[in-house]
Amino acid sequence: MKSKRLALGILVMCLASVSVAVFGQDPEEPPEGIPVESDWLYRKHYAQVEGIMAQPPGQREKSLEAYFKKLQPQAKIRQYMPSFFAQIVKDYQSAGNTAGANAAQAKMLELFPHLKPSPLQEAQAALQSKDYDTAIAKGEAAYASEASGPAAAIVASSYIAKQDGPKAAEWSDKALTKLGAKEGAYYAAWLYEYHRGQNQIPQALGYYDKLVKAFPNSAPTGWDANRWAATRGQAEFLRAFNTYSQANYKRAIDQFYESLKYAANEQAYVFIGLSHWKEKEMDEAMSAFAVATVMNRPGSAKAREYLEQIYSARNGGSLDGLDAMLEEAKKAIQ
Repeated sequence: MKSKRLALGILVMCLASVSVAVFGQDPEEPPEGIPVESDWLYRKHYAQVEGIMAQPPGQREKSLEAYFKKLQPQAKIRQYMPSFFAQIVKDYQSAGNTAGANAAQAKMLELFPHLKPSPLQEAQAALQSKDYDTAIAKGEAAYASEASGPAAAIVASSYIAKQDGPKAAEWSDKALTKLGAKEGAYYAAWLYEYHRGQNQIPQALGYYDKLVKAFPNSAPTGWDANRWAATRGQAEFLRAFNTYSQANYKRAIDQFYESLKYAANEQAYVFIGLSHWKEKEMDEAMSAFAVATVMNRPGSAKAREYLEQIYSARNGGSLDGLDAMLEEAKKAIQ
């Protein structure tokens, strides 16, 4: 009889042990007079959780979930429970168990919904991993919920990476509008280059002017001085060429000289010469062509052709003395 009772007792103890292992143990309760949120109880709970984390994979997450659901709201250990679930996810990932990691991740987000990333965070993560289609979908969803600059920037950057010009231009403009030219300098510069490439000069210059207004005395953040000077010289040349194309030669001359403040450019001198020629200011035209000639750049040959044409016409078909003029031009640009 005693042996039967002993066997029954052992069986009950085994079942209890299995129950604790599978379903999780109850959190330690504090003695009378010790608050639930105390450090004393936290240490007790932490020791229990460590025991749960030592259980085999698959069992520990079930035990941990059961344990968490039994914790009192004031228990200090509650704020650290997400990190234990995150450790389980990490362990599965380290073991190459993707299915286990995904399941543990899903359970963690179910128990702690505040940890779930927002559409904007998901879009940013997708952009960083170069999953541009997902970044666009998540970014557009975030923008639809709240038309923010960061959301528009993610979508714009994704379309730029996909080389979808029209869409990139649409979203870059939204990003620039929301962020402003100072914070959105990258998108202003990209829009300038895009519209310049499309030969949409007024639109290109509009975006360039936004940049200059935001950075009147220094280069945009992340740009070195040489890059900024080259951009300014190029854009000012473009402005001057646009004015020249409208036959406003006097104004074009001033604008071409403005472009030369930022970058030496023989083409600017060629068009300065042409503008003076249109205004029948032949001495000034020859001086500009002479400078373009001695710069020895791609446009220099054409500049010399124009120079010789004017010079020979004014000197009875002779080019005598032209070399002296070119020497003076060299001194002028030294």
